[in-house]
Amino acid sequence: MRVGLGLVLVASGATAGHASTRVPGAPRPYLDGPAGCVLPDPVRTSGCVTAPTDWLVLQVRNRFGDLPGACWDAHVWNPRSDHPRGRACDYTIGRIGAFPDRAQVAEGWRLARWLRTHARALHVHYVIFQGRIWSWERDAAGWRRYTGGGVYDPADVTGGHYDHVHVSTVDRPPAEIFPAAATGP
Repeated sequence: MRVGLGLVLVASGATAGHASTRVPGAPRPYLDGPAGCVLPDPVRTSGCVTAPTDWLVLQVRNRFGDLPGACWDAHVWNPRSDHPRGRACDYTIGRIGAFPDRAQVAEGWRLARWLRTHARALHVHYVIFQGRIWSWERDAAGWRRYTGGGVYDPADVTGGHYDHVHVSTVDRPPAEIFPAAATGP
């Protein structure tokens, strides 16, 4: 159980590492919270996250159980990263540094697709998994090839996000920030 932004949420009973074909239900939409990276990182003992990121973590935990992962990180090698701003989380699929097996990949896609489907409610900006990226402002293009953004090697197991699902959030509703793509999820 976790208390966050005045609400108590209890994990659904899903457990990490156990693939399921069940489609998790819709999350409760993020409504409002404090601005900036001011809340303690809900998956680590140090660092901070924004209110939308904290809400996303709670909603993922409520539907997928306690998945291993990390949110806040200094990411000194990538000054453009959302992690040191508290706007991103990585959910480990299998083991970091190793390509996941077929069942783990299926579970990772279940999470990645759920995040995309509920991007509006969760203030998701973009999701990266298995060398593919989806972003709010380019929703019509669907899942595109991930190039690494000039920072990461997209062929590398971690750089290409084969061993983890990355999700970044925005503080305001994504349709307000990216109005041209407001027909997205």
